[in-house]
Amino acid sequence: MPRISVPVRNALAYAVPELFWGTTWALTVDGPMVAAFSDDFGGSQGFVGMAWLLGSFGLGVPLLLSGFWVEPMRRKRGLIFWGHIAGGVAMLVVAALVHLAADPLAARIAFLGGTTLFFIGVGFLIPGWLACVGELFSASTQARVLGITFLANKLAAVFAGQFIAQQVLDAPWTATDQWTLLFGIAGAAGVIGSFPFLWIVETPRERRKHGSLVAYLRSLLDALRELPALRRFVFADALGITVLLTLGFYADAAIRGEGFSNSIAGHWVAVSAVAMLLASGLIALVGERLRPRYWMIIGLVVGAVASLAAARGGSTFAYEVAAAGVGVYLATRASCHAPQVMRLAPGRDGTAPIGIALALVMPVQGLGPWIAGEHLIPSTGYAPVFAVVAGLAVTSAILLLLWVPRSVSRGAPGGGGAQPPA
Repeated sequence: MPRISVPVRNALAYAVPELFWGTTWALTVDGPMVAAFSDDFGGSQGFVGMAWLLGSFGLGVPLLLSGFWVEPMRRKRGLIFWGHIAGGVAMLVVAALVHLAADPLAARIAFLGGTTLFFIGVGFLIPGWLACVGELFSASTQARVLGITFLANKLAAVFAGQFIAQQVLDAPWTATDQWTLLFGIAGAAGVIGSFPFLWIVETPRERRKHGSLVAYLRSLLDALRELPALRRFVFADALGITVLLTLGFYADAAIRGEGFSNSIAGHWVAVSAVAMLLASGLIALVGERLRPRYWMIIGLVVGAVASLAAARGGSTFAYEVAAAGVGVYLATRASCHAPQVMRLAPGRDGTAPIGIALALVMPVQGLGPWIAGEHLIPSTGYAPVFAVVAGLAVTSAILLLLWVPRSVSRGAPGGGGAQPPA
């Protein structure tokens, strides 16, 4: 029997876990599932916004601090494995808390507290998980590997969204029993899906001396000053990430305002996941010819169309267009964001630059949905908010095309040597 090559083994170590983690995500913290949970336990648009706010800030701080512990490590495999185990356990904790909740308010608090804890762990984990891609694979294949990874994620999400979520939410059980089961399945899938990360084969690096946290934080500021191209990218990405407002609230609008059953959340997950699956598959096929910045622009344009469909609303077709468009946006950003960041910060361990790029957009990702759900949507309705999101997505695409370079030359002082937008 032929031996599996190291690059293939490493690619499988990233892709196979997503067959489980796609299920974990789709059953619990995917946007429409938050809306469905809120509806089942007496929440409001403000609850959905609060879930996004706490999740985003739960992610944000660990994203910035992750590199302090991760960059000195000789290997990242242990961090990736145990970090995913902890995420699965967090979902099992949420299942237990929801089951034990005495009333709907207690269930909502359990959801917010447990998922925030989950996102804190994810925020610490993601920069190292993505930076390891930069160490295991060449620059020309990083987006392909991530495309295959998120393709596996959405294959699982399609199954989870179309079957498990829909069947459980349509079952004649109490909301407590339904959501205890969903979080229980999600947690078990997360734990089981963590073990393939042990297949990762790394080349050990020289262990760096662990400096002080103050010096590390100062180095983050220095990195921002030294990498003007990264600053431009972060600004453009912060505008574009408002597309996630569509994901966070259109399912809520459909469920609450258009008379759909809560199980429509499962259909939303499935439609969005199929679109993400197809986009991720295309990214994987393009492979070494792929230019991350261009594909992020494509995703933003499609995300703008999705937001306009959400603004129009009023029909199942508009609902499905919005779901599919957001799925394409998520696929392109998930596959191409980290490779683009590493092109703008060459010669560095990718953990800190990726953490910076992700953390700095978290205020928009968190405050945007919260402000929309708590203040704007109750007074203006959904349509004006989604129309503004479409405009911001187009602006982001234009900035990425004309203002953000496609790469920066290694060792270029002050970000000089950047390849011009093309």
